[in-house]
Amino acid sequence: MKKKLILLLVLIVALATGCSPAKDTSTTKKRSFQDMAGTTVGLNVQVNTAISCWPSGTQILLTLGAADKQPAYMDILKSKSFVWMQTVNPAMTGKQSIAASSDNIASAKEIMLLNADLVLTDTKNNADAYRRTNSPALCVYFSNFEELKKSVKMIGDALGGDAIAKAATYNDYLDKNLKLIQDKLGDAKNAAKPTVYYVDGQSGDSIYVTSGSGTMQEDWIAKAGGKLATADTIKGARKEVNAQKLLSLNPDYIVVGGLNQAAAYKTLMSDSSLSGLSAIKNGKVYLIPQGILQWDEFGTEAAWQAVWLAKTIYPEKFADVDLKGMVTGFYKTFYNYDLSSGYADDILAGKNSPTAK
Repeated sequence: MKKKLILLLVLIVALATGCSPAKDTSTTKKRSFQDMAGTTVGLNVQVNTAISCWPSGTQILLTLGAADKQPAYMDILKSKSFVWMQTVNPAMTGKQSIAASSDNIASAKEIMLLNADLVLTDTKNNADAYRRTNSPALCVYFSNFEELKKSVKMIGDALGGDAIAKAATYNDYLDKNLKLIQDKLGDAKNAAKPTVYYVDGQSGDSIYVTSGSGTMQEDWIAKAGGKLATADTIKGARKEVNAQKLLSLNPDYIVVGGLNQAAAYKTLMSDSSLSGLSAIKNGKVYLIPQGILQWDEFGTEAAWQAVWLAKTIYPEKFADVDLKGMVTGFYKTFYNYDLSSGYADDILAGKNSPTAK
């Protein structure tokens, strides 16, 4: 009788206040996504906050118009190496920092405390760790243009709303750039391809850290009508060769990328033992452009990397391609930022900031 009386009182109060007993709607508010690692993840229907523990993911979020959804940024992205990102998105410098550890990996605890609707990371192990604390983490990564498009679409679908259309617009933009290259190359697609040695200056100034087959570098070099010099002997990214190997490769072109590309370029050009390399003798050593992120490996600005290299290798075929105009147009369309002519020149010159040497 006592339990019935309590239940009756609850119903009377609910009716009097116009409320009804709460019900669990968690199952109806979730969407299922399968990430790049094959794990099915439940995401809220509405994503109001998103965290990226992966620099490329941060740039994709910016490209898809989700800057205002990011309450925190990786600490390294606030350093002097990423001034272009800070220039385009100045609000990020006042946001909370994450992943301030020496390995630039955010802990599961700090991600959990942010209570975001979406978390992006590029490794399965990190995604699993975040999900164990109930953070909705997607493992997203790419090592070629097709995977880049898949990543952009997945993140756009996860964000929902306008981001879905923006992801489709970006992927169409990338496809058009790649088609432009193929159309311009014409018969050169079937000719002997010049070899290109890639210097990975991401971690330091060594000129012997490079990439092999199965990498983003192999894809954009091939799309540009070249051949990665190390593709037949090395597999994967950030692999090391020695001076003897580089000399034996004797590449037609050398391109230098990564955060420390300026230092790596200086090391290369000052090493007298390598002065006999064809690329150096013929003046075919180039710094890769870099904007919000480095074009050679990360993010959505990779859409121009193959265009830049194709224009570098085959200048006569791409003489009418206005790469500078493409860059400024992209910044306006996707970042809503009016990139000045001087800043565009600095980006194309490979400077990581307007004040870089």
